[in-house]
Amino acid sequence: MSKEILKYIFLLLLLPVLQEMIFNNINLFGYVNPTIFIVFVFIFPVYKNKTWILLFAFILGLSIDFLSNDNGINAFALVFIAYFRLTILKFIRGVSFDDVDEIDIKHLENLVMVFWIAIVTFIYSFIVFLLEQFNFHLLGQVLLKTILTSILTSLLLIFGMQLFNNKKSNVW
Repeated sequence: MSKEILKYIFLLLLLPVLQEMIFNNINLFGYVNPTIFIVFVFIFPVYKNKTWILLFAFILGLSIDFLSNDNGINAFALVFIAYFRLTILKFIRGVSFDDVDEIDIKHLENLVMVFWIAIVTFIYSFIVFLLEQFNFHLLGQVLLKTILTSILTSLLLIFGMQLFNNKKSNVW
């Protein structure tokens, strides 16, 4: 097994524990609970072959669902954003990555990375909260929770990724 795959397996074990022990205990305004484990979708290299990311996203989502008793909602939402993350990135950048075998988040411009994280986080949060409520009469509450959670989660992810990113030139 390669060193790279072992790193992601370690993250699959670490992220659910961090989410359950630390971030699930943060509850601002009764609506905001950051979901930092979705950072996995952003840091996993973008390959043409989606098998690994879909498998890992499913395992991570099931782990979160098991720990928080969410009946598969997180697994569905994580697999959804893992599948469409390259499409969203292509939309934001406006270029095709068809000739590129691998894209690393370290090589993205900061503004592109911020938009990518914000959009994917919003989509993930919307899916989770909509499936949690499963009631269109509460759409306003779903949107409020989605917006507040997406903002906090995106800020934490961007800050954390900038903190641990070892790029030499970091222009904001």
